[in-house]
Amino acid sequence: MTRASARLRVTQLVPGKRERVYQAFADPRLAKKWCPDGCRVVSFKADMRVGGTFRQAMNCGGDVHTAHGVYRKITPDRAVVFTHQWREEHPVETLVSVEFKDQKSGTEIVLVQTGFSDASEARGHKKGWSSALKNFAEVYAAENRHSRREQNLTR
Repeated sequence: MTRASARLRVTQLVPGKRERVYQAFADPRLAKKWCPDGCRVVSFKADMRVGGTFRQAMNCGGDVHTAHGVYRKITPDRAVVFTHQWREEHPVETLVSVEFKDQKSGTEIVLVQTGFSDASEARGHKKGWSSALKNFAEVYAAENRHSRREQNLTR
């Protein structure tokens, strides 16, 4: 199996300005609200700076899965690069790059993850990231509706 087959790429369009979408993606309060389908976040902690760490535990069908990593590169409003590793017996450290790109109808999030031991592992993560980013877009939209309602109430 070649390394090229052991990578994934996922995109998600989010209707919002790039700067605001990035801020929401980096918001630890919101990170507790989105994850893959069939899971719920049990805990999330992050120190989003180069060299900072994150740790997220998710309950998926009764099983708790914990991921952790280190932020390698942060370009505010544009990109985040971090390592990703599950807490398990034989962990594989992968590298995740998330870019935020301006589009006419909002912001395109492009997530690339590399370093998997095999293609089947990449496929499983692709399914998880696809649903997680879809859920992020829904949380982002709901937060914006909530903020607009609050602004209208204070006028």
